[in-house]
Amino acid sequence: MATPPASPPPPPPPFSDADVDATSDTDESSDSEGEVSVWDSQDLRSHAERNEAELLAAMSVHASLLPTLNHMLLEVYAALRPKTVDYEQRNALVHVFDKMATKIFGNDNGFPVVQAFGSFTMDLFTPKSDLDLSVNFSADTEDLCDRKKKIKVIRKFSKVLYSLQRDGIYCGVLPLVSARVPIVNVIDRGTGIECDIAVENKDGMTRSMVFKFVSSLDERFQILSYLVKIWAKIHDVNSPREQTMSSMSIISLVAFHLQTRHPPILPPFSALLKDGSDSASVEKNILLFKGFGSTNKESVAELFLSLMSKLLSVESLWEHGLCASNFEASWISKTWKKGVGNLSVEDFLDRSQNFARAVGKAQMQKICRCLTDCASNMTELMRGNIDAAKLKNRLFGRLNPDHLVRKPRLRGVKRKRKTKHSLDIRCRIQKRIERVVQHEEPSHQAGAAPGTAAVLAPPVLLQRPTQPWWWSVFVVPSGFGYGLSVKVPPRAPHPGPGLLGRAPGDLPRPSSGTELPKQGQLPGLLGRAPGDSVRPNDGIQLPKQSSPSSDAMPRTNGMTSASQ
Repeated sequence: MATPPASPPPPPPPFSDADVDATSDTDESSDSEGEVSVWDSQDLRSHAERNEAELLAAMSVHASLLPTLNHMLLEVYAALRPKTVDYEQRNALVHVFDKMATKIFGNDNGFPVVQAFGSFTMDLFTPKSDLDLSVNFSADTEDLCDRKKKIKVIRKFSKVLYSLQRDGIYCGVLPLVSARVPIVNVIDRGTGIECDIAVENKDGMTRSMVFKFVSSLDERFQILSYLVKIWAKIHDVNSPREQTMSSMSIISLVAFHLQTRHPPILPPFSALLKDGSDSASVEKNILLFKGFGSTNKESVAELFLSLMSKLLSVESLWEHGLCASNFEASWISKTWKKGVGNLSVEDFLDRSQNFARAVGKAQMQKICRCLTDCASNMTELMRGNIDAAKLKNRLFGRLNPDHLVRKPRLRGVKRKRKTKHSLDIRCRIQKRIERVVQHEEPSHQAGAAPGTAAVLAPPVLLQRPTQPWWWSVFVVPSGFGYGLSVKVPPRAPHPGPGLLGRAPGDLPRPSSGTELPKQGQLPGLLGRAPGDSVRPNDGIQLPKQSSPSSDAMPRTNGMTSASQ
């Protein structure tokens, strides 16, 4: 629906030698088919503003229908807001992981400390959102921890989490030490909350703090950010892992839209960060802008409409260097270290970084299709062809919170192995299992000679088995010194008491003949079902393993303070 410009500005001269040297062919988001002309900032700004005005006029917005749209959007916002128990559970998880870090690394003047950031800190999370955590070893706002130390911390934390996973407290423990920001993922069984634990993620904490303060200036920013995040999640365009928009890029675009209204609703972030990015300086400058956007009387519905038309109207300009800058509160022209981005949203803390760097070319086309559908549906409402209920269903689905859960993590590799190679690897693993069983498992078959090892029959690899061939095998990822173990038959999951106490009711013992509870009923880290209240001040008694001589928290050597 984007309207082409009447008289596009002439393209500027080609890239300079420095720009060509800075461009890399390895960037998935850059245009590798040839040179891209980059326009001047002023030309791009006027071009984008003209396109936005023309497209918004083409949508034929009727003022009489805006209250209906506004009521529908606020209804969606209220329906999906987290409840009190969601806040309590996440606060308790932060408390427990903080105690766990002290148990692993010791206590050096109150450090390490585990702190939350991201959507929970900004109060933009849903009941199904994950919880972002950072293990910090100092109070400095600068990240003084090198990558090697971060990976070491992640591995130590993962080793403890694997131990607790075997006790049924956690599931899905997955360290990602090769990621740009090394983290370990873990899911609490009792609440189903997925936690992403990083080390010294000071930049992430600072960004969350800035947006938290910005939310206090005008409530429309928080409401609109929440709605656009839900819309993006429902339409599957909010996943950097799948080369679509990150939550930080979405929130930054919403803030940018409010900065560029007439009159503006939010100030440029350069005014908030002029004295530094520490919490005290930002809070002091925020107080100077109280009531900054009060002269703008636009409703949430008007802002939602104009935001969608703004993003859709500039579809053809991203490839010419268009970039949204919260720091300057304006459209600017920008190329990145690896070329022109498919979508460019400047990081206001590190202006050399692009919040939307993960967006791929094909995925950007998908985002534009979703924007087109959204604009078309709202136009249908304005023309009286559909009612608000039908529009709500098209934009946000049936408001089922389960639809807001991000997709399961894939333990994929960078390249796909051929079938022949995959079968060879499976055969080698199967032979290793046979050797382990022959070495560790004595034969119990009738008539077997003493000392004869039992033979594990290999599965038929060329046929589709009724059960996975690895049904009886539990392999722990390498790097933690566990190796390979065999369990025949598979054991029932350990009920696990949880870290904050026992779950409601007594769990049946495996020897009592009573059926064990299903996996979803297991108490997790909090030891309670999601609907129960949580007492963050409960004492923490870490569960012990089956061996009376070993603790649930394995002893670790090295790194007992921030200085190590």
